[in-house]
Amino acid sequence: MTTPKLFLCTAALACAIACQSDRTESRTEPVRDAAKEAADTMKREAEEARAALSKRLDALDEQVDRLDERASKAGAKTKAKLKESANEMRAQARQLRNQMSTWDDKAASAWRTTKNEVEAGLDKAERAIKNFVEDIKN
Repeated sequence: MTTPKLFLCTAALACAIACQSDRTESRTEPVRDAAKEAADTMKREAEEARAALSKRLDALDEQVDRLDERASKAGAKTKAKLKESANEMRAQARQLRNQMSTWDDKAASAWRTTKNEVEAGLDKAERAIKNFVEDIKN
């Protein structure tokens, strides 16, 4: 082949490759946009769940503080029982907060699993404190 023909063939091949990559690029763009939107939605869901569970944990902390106040006014036997329960509740709340702090590092299904675990733990802690308060009243 002569140099001009070789140059023309190379130019034609380069154009064909460029045209093909433009078509591929235009097909991947919607997929990339959909993936970004899904990631943003997941992040928003995680933030909303974290905020809701944080409020519940804050309310639990307030209940534990009230329990502590009652302990300071109670007799020795009740005081010890109240202090022990308050310490257990604080430990559970701390553990649940620590679980929530790992959400950012997890994939969608993993943080949802952790969310369910935190919710179950919070439900258990809320029931325990409610039952304990009821026991004290009776």
